[in-house]
Amino acid sequence: MKWVEIIFAICFLQQFAAAQNYTATNGSSYIGSLNVHNNPAAIVNSPLKWDITLFGVQDKHTTNVIEISNYSLLSDPKKSQYIITPGSSKRYGISNSSLNLINARVALNKRSAITFGFNIKSNAFLKTSPYNFIDTISRFADFFSLNEGAQNMKLDMATGGWAELFATYGQTVIDNEYGRLNAGISLKLNKGLSGSFASLANGNFIRFATNPAGYRVTAADVDFGYSSNYDSWDSTKNFSENSRDFFSNTEAGGSFDIGFEWLVKLQSVAGYFEDDAYFDYDWKIGVSVLDIGYSQYRFGSNSTRARDINPNVTDILLDNTFDSTINSVATFRDSLARVFSSMGTYTGQFRVTHPARLVFHIDKFITEAFFLNADISINASSLSSGPNKQLQDLNLVTLTPRWETRKSGFWLPFYYNTRNQFWIGGAVRIGPVLLGVHNWSNIFSNKKLHRGGGYLAIILKAADFTVAKPDRRLDCPP
Repeated sequence: MKWVEIIFAICFLQQFAAAQNYTATNGSSYIGSLNVHNNPAAIVNSPLKWDITLFGVQDKHTTNVIEISNYSLLSDPKKSQYIITPGSSKRYGISNSSLNLINARVALNKRSAITFGFNIKSNAFLKTSPYNFIDTISRFADFFSLNEGAQNMKLDMATGGWAELFATYGQTVIDNEYGRLNAGISLKLNKGLSGSFASLANGNFIRFATNPAGYRVTAADVDFGYSSNYDSWDSTKNFSENSRDFFSNTEAGGSFDIGFEWLVKLQSVAGYFEDDAYFDYDWKIGVSVLDIGYSQYRFGSNSTRARDINPNVTDILLDNTFDSTINSVATFRDSLARVFSSMGTYTGQFRVTHPARLVFHIDKFITEAFFLNADISINASSLSSGPNKQLQDLNLVTLTPRWETRKSGFWLPFYYNTRNQFWIGGAVRIGPVLLGVHNWSNIFSNKKLHRGGGYLAIILKAADFTVAKPDRRLDCPP
């Protein structure tokens, strides 16, 4: 049974390359090329003529499937260790990662802007019913003995990875003496690079013998599927040929974001020539709906639906069936055929729905270059019971004080995520470099790396502003 746990760990700690999670920078007026992914309207209220994220990578993850020890971001990875988490509990795993390449924002004028770019994204999601586990398990009988009385055991897992091109347009739609309303929309076209799902439902067993203990599986429904481009990988071809075939066997999908921001203007009186006060605000209140869409894949040839467990499927039969000879999806499917009387193959296409969510944020100007940002993210997706799966985002509530100018910035985000975990992170931007962590424990603790993540981005900004000066708040008082 340990190999099953290891597969789960690989799924969630090796996801790399779907959600925007440079969370600390939300509300910034100087990083529109990244904040567009949190609210498309955010690209409008920026004093910069343009900014470009040449490169950005981020990862946010959490799991209780494994525990990592003797390792932090400042230690030697050769000394790291991990264990499969023991005890009785529900297992979970969530990973949100992205790679941003040439995300560019350009101000058409001070009332409108556009953004465009290329991203590679991936998400993974796992949840199980409660079960008991210890790392000395070597037989199915050991697992069953620890979980006697468990009923209707289940597992749901989905992963999705895609490459996308996006374009955004933002525009001021209302402007009066009290405030200004900006609106924005992003349209995204994607290619599904890697998709998979697996589920177990109605898992039940009984004990039929006592000395020694013997167990029989009475019910189970198993489903799994994966994208067909994995079938094109051929060990007789070189890496270049395999890569070409892998990327050519992909399906098209799409999604969109839409957002609004209401800026409450400062009520101080500007001088006759002080057009630079245009971008100042007292409050900035935003709402956005993100990642409404999907990535699409064609089923791999061994994608399977298994029903109707055979009679007399005992723990010994399972030990003999699911052994070390399983080295591919095809041999795993053949092994399932010894256990189930009804076997079907998924064909055609399937979709992995992106982690749709409703996001509210409030940004408050405090004084000089100090701001306070609050961000609430509400999941608008859930796992489905069929072959089409939906992903989920890890964000829930973030509170971030920041000090920021055009050339530098410092953030101290406080996170409370969907797994009821509280993290404290941090980020710094000096010149073109943005560097941050979601959980300081990843640096200062040697046993928390499986909960957290971080980000790095290279951001170029215009030397000139859309108007004469960037921000009246930074001027010396009269």
